Amino acid sequence: MIIVSDPLLYTEKESLYIKVRDKEGRVMPDNVLLQLPDTDTNSPYKQEWDIRKQNLERLLKYLHARFKNKAATIIDVGCGNGWMTHALYEQGYGMHGVDLNLTELQQAEKVFGTNNTLKWYYADIMKDALPIAPADIILLSASCQYFPDLYMLTERLLPMLSTNGEIHLVDSIFYDDTLAARQRSEAYYSSICFPQMSQYYFHHSVKDLKKAGYKKLYPGFFNRSVLQWWCRAK
Repeated sequence: MIIVSDPLLYTEKESLYIKVRDKEGRVMPDNVLLQLPDTDTNSPYKQEWDIRKQNLERLLKYLHARFKNKAATIIDVGCGNGWMTHALYEQGYGMHGVDLNLTELQQAEKVFGTNNTLKWYYADIMKDALPIAPADIILLSASCQYFPDLYMLTERLLPMLSTNGEIHLVDSIFYDDTLAARQRSEAYYSSICFPQMSQYYFHHSVKDLKKAGYKKLYPGFFNRSVLQWWCRAK
C-alpha cells in the first residue's frame, strides 16, 4: 500500500465509519470478501449484491467495448475493501484503488494482494497528488455520496484523466428532492445510534449531475432501478 495522506488526520472519521458498518453487518470477513459480488443465500444483503453483480457485468460490457483488448488504467475512488477494484483487475485492467479508510485498504491488500497493475493508495483524492499516470477511467462505485460537492469533485478529477478519459459514477442514488433524502438519512443514522454519521453522507441531485456535465447511462426510462450510472467525458 502507498500511504500518501497522514492517517492521524482521519482517524476519528474512519473509526465512526467502521462502527456504523459493523452495526449494519457490513464488515466482512476475508472469505466473504473474496467471493463478492456473489453472496450466501442467507445474507441479509443478498438482493443488494445481486443488483451490484448485474451492474458490474453491465460496466464490464461497456469497458470491453470501449477498450477491446487494449490496456487501460482505472482509478477506483472510494474503493473501500477493494472488491470491485479486484474484479476489474481480473479482467485485465490496470487498477489503482484509492480510499481514506486504512482498515478496509489493509483488508483489500491482504485478500487481493498487490503488484504492478493492482495498487492501493491511502490518500485524500481532493487534496493529495497521486503517483499515477493519467487514467482512462476514474470510477466512483457507491462512493460519491461521501463527497460534499459533486462539481468540485469533478473539477478535481478531470485533470487526472487521459485525453479521452471518462469519469463514471456507478451504483449510487441521485435525487430530485435532496431535502427529503437528507432527512431520511438523518433519521436512519439516529435510529442506529450514530446520528453524527449524517454529517459525512451527502445527497446529490440530478440537477447537480447535469450541471457538472454528466450524462445518464443507466437506468433507462422504463427501468425502476434506484442505483444509477452517470458518465462525464473529459
